[in-house]
Amino acid sequence: MPHPALPWNGTLLLDAHVAVLHGHAGDSDTHAHYAHQLLLSADAPWKIKVDGVLQQGQRLWLPSFQPHAIVSAPQEGCTVFLEPGHADIGQIQQHLDALPITPAGLLRWLPVLSTPQPLDRRLQAAISRIRHHLPGPISAADIAHAAHLSTSQLHRRFQADLAVTLRGWVLWQRLRLALSQHLAGHSLTRSAHAAGFADLAHLSRNLHRMFGIGAAQLQGLQLRMA
Repeated sequence: MPHPALPWNGTLLLDAHVAVLHGHAGDSDTHAHYAHQLLLSADAPWKIKVDGVLQQGQRLWLPSFQPHAIVSAPQEGCTVFLEPGHADIGQIQQHLDALPITPAGLLRWLPVLSTPQPLDRRLQAAISRIRHHLPGPISAADIAHAAHLSTSQLHRRFQADLAVTLRGWVLWQRLRLALSQHLAGHSLTRSAHAAGFADLAHLSRNLHRMFGIGAAQLQGLQLRMA
């Protein structure tokens, strides 16, 4: 049985492809998500489990889809989520120890860390088609047609260029939309529907799978748009 996660408290800064949480991230059950994750602290270390092995430190980096659990988090820390298509892994690894832990300081570093990766124009067309339809449903065949690809080619392009399945990418966008809706003041149920989830339970299941927490753990966050 998963243990109850402690609430997340602080400010969440949302940009198009980056999110920065400043405050207390609480703990979490084992999960994995599309974004690369940086865990930063100036004093108490982060304690996490990766493949069942306890790790701790003030500067930790977790690559995309790395299963992990947060065992304990500092009261004042920063968690940075970077989408792989807009992240420079070399720069992250090179500058990890020098990164500040304040949102203002990190904003100055984001152009270095989040360099957009060039995308095939057909994949750009597919993404544009998806964003046009979200939060409503859209079939893979429709997306493939807009991108002038077969459905099998479409799935391969997402895996090759974005390191995620088509379904996984769409789910990430829905979770991001639901989070921004809720933190803007809407109820969790309304936010779930606004992002295209069937109901609150559907949102909660995917939130737990991606972040290892339940929707109630979001109540202490405040939204700030970049």
